[in-house]
Amino acid sequence: MASFLFVSPSLAATEQVSPCVAYEQRGQHVHIAKVDLSCPHLELIGTIPGNSETTSNFAYQHKATVAINGAFYNENRQPLGLNYSQQKTWSNSRDYKQYSFLACTKNNQCFIEPYNQQTIYKPSWHIVISGWQSMQNGKFMCAPSSPAICQRNGRGHHPRTAIGLSEDNRYLYMVVVEGRLERFRGYTLTQLARLFKDLKVPHAINLDGGGSSTMVVKQRRVNELPDQQFIFERAVANHLGVIDRSQDK
Repeated sequence: MASFLFVSPSLAATEQVSPCVAYEQRGQHVHIAKVDLSCPHLELIGTIPGNSETTSNFAYQHKATVAINGAFYNENRQPLGLNYSQQKTWSNSRDYKQYSFLACTKNNQCFIEPYNQQTIYKPSWHIVISGWQSMQNGKFMCAPSSPAICQRNGRGHHPRTAIGLSEDNRYLYMVVVEGRLERFRGYTLTQLARLFKDLKVPHAINLDGGGSSTMVVKQRRVNELPDQQFIFERAVANHLGVIDRSQDK
């Protein structure tokens, strides 16, 4: 189902949208959510298998403070790599060396899988979101087992969605870069990796981008969609959402 939420004109520059989530807009086209994982009333959520939808609809349904689209997916809208949500998974979900993932326990102890490794799911993980290319020290990397398209995707200018953790694992960064606009094509993964380096994030992973790239903050989509999509969001396989319940306590 397409969403008709428009870009919010009120969200600009830096805003503390909740006690544990800050939103920053850099220039016109880069959107950054900084999430304090040490907050006791913070909940990370993902998409339950069989419930693929737009990011705006996912955020609205769960009353998420911030939400982004998730993993790359196949023609059957099955996310690629290892993906779990609330300890529920898709059929054939498993890790491969060409993918890296963010994994978090229920109390928000998170880590990002190192580059070029293959890892078995651990029962303590509450949510797992897989990405493709790894980004470290201002560069992006494709695992040796990745197809050639991995490099081509990284070198092209596209809308981007990515996630990373601060060096002490306290802060989760959720990033969406606009693109495929008449006035702005998007970022290469080298540009995106340099952004994370500037944020002092040592390791980040690239999620599904292009027409899937979407960030919703407090029930408002903050990014502009590619010109050809007009206002129609793409339904995607899964999402990553953050619910800050601090204000309710």
